[in-house]
Amino acid sequence: MSTTPSVTGYTNTPSSGQVSGATQTAAQLNTEFLTLLMAQLQNQDPTNPVDDTQMLSQQAQISSLQQMQSLNSNFVAMMAMQNVAQATNMIGHTVTGTDANSGATVSGQVTGISFSSGTPVLNVTTASGSVSTVDLSTVTQVTM
Repeated sequence: MSTTPSVTGYTNTPSSGQVSGATQTAAQLNTEFLTLLMAQLQNQDPTNPVDDTQMLSQQAQISSLQQMQSLNSNFVAMMAMQNVAQATNMIGHTVTGTDANSGATVSGQVTGISFSSGTPVLNVTTASGSVSTVDLSTVTQVTM
């Protein structure tokens, strides 16, 4: 029977995919930018036209933001799939972790997984035969 070293200070929980303080999507910003640009072009002083390099720079920044939001969404989905695969691979192994209901440290064999708020939790059967639910992020030891 082999034992992996204890893991401390690590949490593996997916984010909501939103940056705090960001209330508009990149698409909304792009639409707002184009509306403001059209108003600016219609009302500009013909003797002092708008700097086109500045407009292109702003458009490039909005495009970059759209790509980063898309990348973040894909990353969050990938992390969720990884968590499901990781939990599935724990079936049959003996783990030590924190019971999601009582907060007590439990140790036992993973007999299945279930989902709570879209994230996998381990069903751990202890030596006494009781079944505890353990969040994947609270597992501190895994043995074969």
